[in-house]
Amino acid sequence: MKPTLALTLAAVLALGVSTTSTTRAQDAGKVDFEKQVLPVLKESCFKCHEKEHEDGGKIKKPKGGLRLDGAAVIMKGGKEYPNENVVAGKPEASWLVKTMALPDSDDLAMPPEGKGDRVSPANIDLIKKWISEGANFGAWKGVE
Repeated sequence: MKPTLALTLAAVLALGVSTTSTTRAQDAGKVDFEKQVLPVLKESCFKCHEKEHEDGGKIKKPKGGLRLDGAAVIMKGGKEYPNENVVAGKPEASWLVKTMALPDSDDLAMPPEGKGDRVSPANIDLIKKWISEGANFGAWKGVE
């Protein structure tokens, strides 16, 4: 093999490895819905916002018609602010974030007093980042 061809081949291979490493590093910085956001929703939101079900002999319906236990229903939203619960790329327009960030004294603050732990500022920032990145659920579908 000629020296210039060997150098060119080595440079192309190095560039390919470098690009692949950069892409993996960028992907590693993205929020993983199932691993990072879903546990927050389960802990603070599912008690009131999951599919209708029986609990202790009583039928429990999702409050405000809002379900957070499936990808499609998260995007759909509830009775109030339909299609604005999560606005991909726009956390400031997403009611999921707005209600979590409200002060405890606000009637719309979620979760309401006595219904679950408030979402920490760090987790609100995580959810904002996930929405800013396009609100990608990955392979997770949740409950249909």
